[in-house]
Amino acid sequence: MTSLSWYICLAAIGPIIAAYSIYKKRYIYKVSTLIVFYLFTAAITWFGEFTVLGLFDSYAYKPGLFSDPWAENLFAHLLLNTTMFPSAAILMQAYSLGYWGMSLITALFVFAEYLFVRLGIYEQHWWNYCFSAINVVAFLTISGKWFAHVRNATRRIPRFLTFYFVGFIIIHTPAPILLLMSKQYYKLDVVNDFVGNTCRSSIIIIFSYHMVEVLLLVTFVSILGKWYWKLVPFIIAIAGHSMLARLNIMVLLNGWKLIYTLTLYVICLTIFIFIEKYTLRPDQKRSNKGTV
Repeated sequence: MTSLSWYICLAAIGPIIAAYSIYKKRYIYKVSTLIVFYLFTAAITWFGEFTVLGLFDSYAYKPGLFSDPWAENLFAHLLLNTTMFPSAAILMQAYSLGYWGMSLITALFVFAEYLFVRLGIYEQHWWNYCFSAINVVAFLTISGKWFAHVRNATRRIPRFLTFYFVGFIIIHTPAPILLLMSKQYYKLDVVNDFVGNTCRSSIIIIFSYHMVEVLLLVTFVSILGKWYWKLVPFIIAIAGHSMLARLNIMVLLNGWKLIYTLTLYVICLTIFIFIEKYTLRPDQKRSNKGTV
């Protein structure tokens, strides 16, 4: 098997498990709630990966698809952290797995890392297996505690935090994909000089930018409930990215146009507003079989 095949096989396991768990427990938990929880936990892993890998270069993925090592890291991060960790969180909550279940999942994650190291398709820098085990346990524990807030996200702060992370993963997704497709990248001299790699500096720039943008998005959509406030995030996205392009912070490549990027963000904003409006709402008259 090629390096990429190992990554694809590992990534495929997660969605299969998550989809099966959501299907089997659809009469106990709302499908929409489990999907929101999946997105929430995936976003948590993105923040963690941004810190330990993007900022501190803790390890290196080697799927063998790109010549740029940070493009390799970015691709593998998107592939694995959007599948493995949230699927494990879904499995834990759907079947109410306890400490033994957590221990088994942790062992499987550490074994997968060990296997990839032995195959030469993953490399640890200052990171080690102990950190991986602690990371998985902490992730499953925190996500498990938060699941109760997701199921009953009627209070303002839990709802705001839940949709902040959900909004982040929806809004941020186009940026790394377009970067990997060589359609656009981001540059700031102070970041580029410090990091020394275009792909890595691009992610640091746009990730940080989206952290602020999504904060405004959720404020206008979730906190300020009037319909007209929901128009403000569209104005912010269009004006903000247009300004990034005008200042040459966002650089377009290979025939890609600003209007294409703006269209993607409008679509993502619409998806988020739809999710925020129709999910995590208190039940009025829910049957014993539940509803989506």
